[in-house]
Amino acid sequence: MRVLIHSCPLIPPSAPPAAGELHVWIVHFSHLLCDPDQFVQCLTPDERDRAGRYRIGPVRDQFVTCRGAIRRLLGGCLDVPPHAVPITYAANGKPVLVGGRLEFNVTHTTGLALLAVGTTRVGVDVERVRDVPDRDGLVERFFSLAERKAYRDLPADRRTAAFYRGWVCKEAVIKAAGASMQYLDGFDVELDPDRPSAVLAVRHPALAGTSWSVRDWTPAEGYAGAIATEVRTELQILMAGERNGKAVE
Repeated sequence: MRVLIHSCPLIPPSAPPAAGELHVWIVHFSHLLCDPDQFVQCLTPDERDRAGRYRIGPVRDQFVTCRGAIRRLLGGCLDVPPHAVPITYAANGKPVLVGGRLEFNVTHTTGLALLAVGTTRVGVDVERVRDVPDRDGLVERFFSLAERKAYRDLPADRRTAAFYRGWVCKEAVIKAAGASMQYLDGFDVELDPDRPSAVLAVRHPALAGTSWSVRDWTPAEGYAGAIATEVRTELQILMAGERNGKAVE
């Protein structure tokens, strides 16, 4: 399955993804060529009220930008105005599109966001790579038994990369499934950065019975990202707009 990566500071409306494709938009908050308030017109009244309740300006701007941008993209796919895109919430709280024609997911961290659209359940995660004082403790707390062993078996100089790969891959699968942090130790992903990304085993009933694929990549310098979908396939990360696609490491 092709994963087409778009990087555009204007976030234009998008055409629906073709069969066998996932589309991911990278949003650099500092590189946008428009003010976040220009996305307000894309929001519903309820979303505008929610935005107004944020007391921290950058947090409000990230919410408005991410929600407005995904509405603009989905509006282009569905040929409806952004504010009319029928987004609702599943029982688990995950935003979903009414009617199930498309699947989407949004994630953001300091300075960067990822917006994903596809025809199968999809999840994305992004983290800014930084020093984590209790990295080993987080692995022991949230990773599975097999992952903890794999992490400890790696050379010390590979563990930071393994931690971020594991974290974003596990979060992407959780988000694709519409699950919660309680599920993190219910499946195993490949932590070794020298091996292909993969979901190695699934034990939790909420995730079992479905084939999951995951792929990590570097969406921008200093960031770790991952995308997951419920189809068992190889995920090929490509830059959109390049002739025949340009592979992304």
